[in-house]
Amino acid sequence: MKVLGVAGPSDSGKTTVVEGLAARLSQCGTVGTVKRLTHEPDIDTDGKDTARHRDAGSAHTVGVTDGGEWFGTGDGWTLPDVLDDFAPECDYVIVEGFSGSHLPKVSLGDRSTASPVVATAADADALDLDEVTAIVKDLASYETPASLVVTLRDSLRPKHYETTATSTIPAAVVASDDGVAAQIEAANRRLRSVDGVCAACVHHQRSRFDGRDDVVHLAVLAEGTVRANEAIGGEIERLVNTG
Repeated sequence: MKVLGVAGPSDSGKTTVVEGLAARLSQCGTVGTVKRLTHEPDIDTDGKDTARHRDAGSAHTVGVTDGGEWFGTGDGWTLPDVLDDFAPECDYVIVEGFSGSHLPKVSLGDRSTASPVVATAADADALDLDEVTAIVKDLASYETPASLVVTLRDSLRPKHYETTATSTIPAAVVASDDGVAAQIEAANRRLRSVDGVCAACVHHQRSRFDGRDDVVHLAVLAEGTVRANEAIGGEIERLVNTG
């Protein structure tokens, strides 16, 4: 999943940029969007049923239609939580706001924006959306164990019955910063050559948020639970002992 932030002051055209990018990227895959709110979500009229649920003490409230449309509110769901939830289903996510995050961002106007910034413009009208769309496609992927499993299963279609195993370890135990890439490349080769392993992926996920460390995700599809778990366990042992 490729993630891009759009930051800037009010009236700089952030939402216009999100709309334009979503329209372009939706031609290439599934798009999710996230907007930073500066106030408590107001998704329902006071007195309506879902509002009454919330007022009564519900920590998480979701409204669902017969056609599958939905909205929801709740406490304790941060931007990293949202992105982790979106990763198995979305190819692209555009985040409006959160200028202090370490996501790659488009910066509009003159407001201070945390790096990395991949494009700047005075406002939405001055931004080349086609150029930004191309930049998004080249961004490093934001992955979770669940999203890696989805990718592996898609690579094996129409065969879907393989057993999956996943694990996550801190990147710090693998190797020094200049050695992680080489270790992961070697781990991918080893896992994919294990007898009974149908597909595998080892991914270095760099932290995009304060308070989160770099991690290494491992995902394996294999012929049976024992084989899948043995492959993951053996590779973790090798990565840790090499680090």
